[in-house]
Amino acid sequence: MHIYFLNLLLYLAAVTLKGYVTTHWSSKNDDKFIGPEAPPEVKTLVREIIITGLTDPESKIRLVSAYVVSKIAHDDFPEDWPNLFDILLSYLKANNSDSVHGAMHVLLEMVKKDISIQQLPQIGPVLIPEMFRILTCDTIYSFSTRGRAVNIFNSCVEMLSTLREENPQLADQFIAPIIPQWMEAFIVILNHHVQDDAEKATEEYGLKMKVVKCICTISAEFPKYISASLPQIFEPIWNDLYNLRERYVKEFVSDSGELGETFQDSEGSEIGFQNLLYVLFDFVSAACTKKTVKHLFVNEAGEATVEMWSADANQYVADEEDGTFTFNARVASIDVLLNLQEAFPTPFFNALTVAIQNHIAESNEARNAGNMDWWKIQESCLLAVGRLSEELMEALADDAKKVQFDLKSLFDHVVLEDMKAAEFPFLQGRAFVFASEFAKILPAEMSSQYVSVAVHALQAPTSGIPVKISALRALDNYCKYLNPQYVTPYQVNIMEGTCQLMPSATEESLMLLLDTLASAIKISQEVTAKYEHILTPAVLQVWQKYASDSIITSYILDIFEELAKNVAYYPSLCAKALPFINQVFSTANTDPTVYASAADLLTEMISYGPSPLPNEFTDQMFPGLMQLAWNVPDIDLLQSAQECIKQFIVKDCDHIMRWHDQSGKSGLDYIIHFIAKLLEPTGSDSESLFVGDLIVTLIQKVGHGIAPVLPDLLTAVLHRLTNTDYQPFIQSLVMVFAHLFISQQETVFQFLCNTQINGKSGLEILMTTWCDNYDSFSGYYTMKVSAIALSKIYSSSDPRLSNVTVKGEIIVNPNAGIVTRSRAKRHPDQYTAIPLPVKIIKLLTGDLSTALMSEQAPAEDAESGDEEGADWEDVEDDVFATRNDINLLSDMLAGIDDNDDEEDNPELKNDPIYQTDMKAYLTDFFRNCNAHNLNNFNEICQTQLNEEEKMTLEFVLR
Repeated sequence: MHIYFLNLLLYLAAVTLKGYVTTHWSSKNDDKFIGPEAPPEVKTLVREIIITGLTDPESKIRLVSAYVVSKIAHDDFPEDWPNLFDILLSYLKANNSDSVHGAMHVLLEMVKKDISIQQLPQIGPVLIPEMFRILTCDTIYSFSTRGRAVNIFNSCVEMLSTLREENPQLADQFIAPIIPQWMEAFIVILNHHVQDDAEKATEEYGLKMKVVKCICTISAEFPKYISASLPQIFEPIWNDLYNLRERYVKEFVSDSGELGETFQDSEGSEIGFQNLLYVLFDFVSAACTKKTVKHLFVNEAGEATVEMWSADANQYVADEEDGTFTFNARVASIDVLLNLQEAFPTPFFNALTVAIQNHIAESNEARNAGNMDWWKIQESCLLAVGRLSEELMEALADDAKKVQFDLKSLFDHVVLEDMKAAEFPFLQGRAFVFASEFAKILPAEMSSQYVSVAVHALQAPTSGIPVKISALRALDNYCKYLNPQYVTPYQVNIMEGTCQLMPSATEESLMLLLDTLASAIKISQEVTAKYEHILTPAVLQVWQKYASDSIITSYILDIFEELAKNVAYYPSLCAKALPFINQVFSTANTDPTVYASAADLLTEMISYGPSPLPNEFTDQMFPGLMQLAWNVPDIDLLQSAQECIKQFIVKDCDHIMRWHDQSGKSGLDYIIHFIAKLLEPTGSDSESLFVGDLIVTLIQKVGHGIAPVLPDLLTAVLHRLTNTDYQPFIQSLVMVFAHLFISQQETVFQFLCNTQINGKSGLEILMTTWCDNYDSFSGYYTMKVSAIALSKIYSSSDPRLSNVTVKGEIIVNPNAGIVTRSRAKRHPDQYTAIPLPVKIIKLLTGDLSTALMSEQAPAEDAESGDEEGADWEDVEDDVFATRNDINLLSDMLAGIDDNDDEEDNPELKNDPIYQTDMKAYLTDFFRNCNAHNLNNFNEICQTQLNEEEKMTLEFVLR
């Protein structure tokens, strides 16, 4: 009893100390800091006491102590606690399982968060051997402690990969000698299986998961050191995957199965047999393209993987999506199949044919034997082939690939029969979807039949939810991929069927319904227009119910886009939708999210409507929208209003200019007032995110009509640039001046030089911000505008450009020592200062390098596609690859929003800037600079550029 209360007291003391350290230890890096900060002598005492808690026999005390030590280490190591690592190392060497357990918890956190890559060459040679010793002492340490050793080693490997960027030779010298022994230990662990102890077996799964994850890390970061071991590693992993089939079927497929035990380890990872499956699938997916194990795949992978696919019907709707967020063995199997197909196109499909034939035969035998689970085997087979429909159709169309896959037999003897299996709705539904996945190659005589069957299933009162969902997905595919002549006779049925189901649909099903409806209304605009009286009320009813759901409303916006494009439909759409939206605008105390969504509906009707717009848009809708924009301070609404007003200007500018309210204020006055509000210094950056685009559109469309207020607007833009660091907002504001430099260079240049804000010229404010954020700008069109505008500025050769200095290269301090997080925060990076013309040349040289890389990429991809010998080997960086990889990534990220808008914007795509070939443009620009030595171009090239930049320019100037 005495020991119990003593342990309880110690535990409560440790918990109290945990709270104290969280709120009073350091103000440097912690948002939870309250203060006052503990004095140095108290910190020293706490560090000395709490570290001993890592060796306590009571696990709860060790864990709380480990948390406190890790928290202190994050702030104090190594400067204020230099001997911490030595203490932890001594605990590891004590051969006491308690002290090892406590120390490992702290070390894992330190390796992840506090030990820098500069420290690793000193710490790694001492730490990693201890981790290996703990891993291989299977009779002394638990599976979880040994797993923690693997995690620490895994983090070290990741840091070594980062170190390799700075010092390739050092990293390779470090990693090469230790990999073989770790691989040997990993192979032993993977081949071991706990017998007759379910709990221990589950714990062993946790260790194996961490081992496989670490192998994947090494494979990705240091492939040449692991390739020789892959066959020995692959064999036990494949055996586990193959041998776990029966257990998977028993626990997750059969209706009578009982789910196996899972639990969470101390890192919060879920441990269990199914989780091990996911990790094994990940490894197989990564390994399938490697030449050292290729021979192991060809005859085995198709059948064994398909065999895993026979469950999860309860997740039917969610799992059916290709991009599902649900993750299970079925989804993991899909990933493996896709990777196998990509790696071995012809052998894979030939192997899959055999696997499918075997499983269909197996399912027929099970049915004849009275096994009620027989249908699941057929359903999984159709799912497997259906997920690969695009690849299979492409392979069958290419005689040179010699793929042997009897798709016709599968349709004739399985699919048609399964479509009639009403007593097995999931199988029947899978057959519907399967047929539609091959819509592009369906014979003419079968196309109408399949569409008819799916329509009947959608409308039949006796059809259950799985069948209706599958019918919807099938019809969506038919609408998209079949020749319209086979779908048009059923367009009305599809539209009516989806509209009838929408009022009672759940959210998952509703998204599919809306997607199918969006496909159906595209088939024949004439037919769609005749059913406006059904479609518009149904869609508006759904919007009214889900107006604050951004995902559902995105589907509705897609439908509104198609309806607005339909000239015959548009007048009726306006007649019903405009009063509806106006009613939403005028209803007080409405959720601002609903206001924003209503504004988005209006934006779609404006964007895809005629120009000029019908009178009711500007006369009735514009004033209500502006009142909301002025009076409801909501981010979503203000952003939506900015886009909507921009579209008003694009489509109905003259009417906006003519319109006046009762007090005599014009539509232009309304918009200027709104822009001024957005540019107020106290405003939120996010609220004003699209104001720059709005100003640019206003300048382009209104022209001289905005001249009296333009200087004030531009001054307000400069003021906002001085008090924001939000990059997307900076981009929006800078683009105002970028467009003006292209169209009115001299005027805007004089304005900037003559404007003074807080002792700085407008030119200095703009160009400093522009250059600092140039590489972060995103969007295909935006980046072209930015580059062309900078070239115009440089070409002006105005001597005042050289008076502006901007941030140059980072200053590397060779004596800085170890850079910890706290030190980096106290001493931020320093940069050289260089003249603006030099910076412009550097930035545009980077853009030219990006253009050259993108031109090289297709050819390089074609060459590398046949090189099977690459096999996870390290690849040398291209001469043009340093900065531009980041730019290309930003292009991809920008494409999420910007490029979709650009693709749908005919006016933008007709802009000469959009059509500019940047490689040709920049090449001409640099050649002109070189020929006329603009702004001392030749001197800049010789004295201010690095080797990579010089090589890029030499490439185009030669």
